[in-house]
Amino acid sequence: MKSVIATTLFALLSFSAFAGSLVTLPSCKDVKGNILNGSVDQLKVVMRSRLDRPQVMATGVVTQILPEDHAGLPHQKYTLTVDGQIKLLIVSNLDFGRVPLQVGQTLSVCGEYKNVGQGMIHWTHFDPHGGHADGFTIVNGALYGDKEVPGFNVY
Repeated sequence: MKSVIATTLFALLSFSAFAGSLVTLPSCKDVKGNILNGSVDQLKVVMRSRLDRPQVMATGVVTQILPEDHAGLPHQKYTLTVDGQIKLLIVSNLDFGRVPLQVGQTLSVCGEYKNVGQGMIHWTHFDPHGGHADGFTIVNGALYGDKEVPGFNVY
C-alpha cells in the first residue's frame, strides 16, 4: 500500500496541468548538471559556504509579499520561510511571468543564491542567454519561469 501511495504522489508531483496539457516538471540542476534535492541541509550548506552564486532549490511558505520593483527590469518580490527558520528573499523577473502568490501557501523555487541580507534567490526562470543555470517556481503543481511572456522586454 505504501508503494502505491508513493508512486501516486511521485506521479502527481512529476506532472502538472498547464495550458491544457501535461507538462513534465524540471529538475533543479546546478551549473555542473547535478540535480539538487531541495533539502534544508543542502540549503544550509550553500548558505554557510559563501560560494559565488550557486544554484539552490528551496521549498517553503510564502510569509510576505513585497511591493514589486519596477526600477530597471520589473521584479516580483516575496519572502519564503523554509523549515520555519530560514527566511529568504525571492526575486522573480516579471518578463518570465507573474507567480500567483498568497501568504501562507507552500511553493518550491529553483534559482541562484546570493548572500544578501538573510539570503536571496533570484534567476528563478530560464536564462535565454545561457549564462546561468535555469531556474523556475512551482506553485500548486504549475510551473512558472520556464518561458518569456510576450509583451515584456527581456534584457
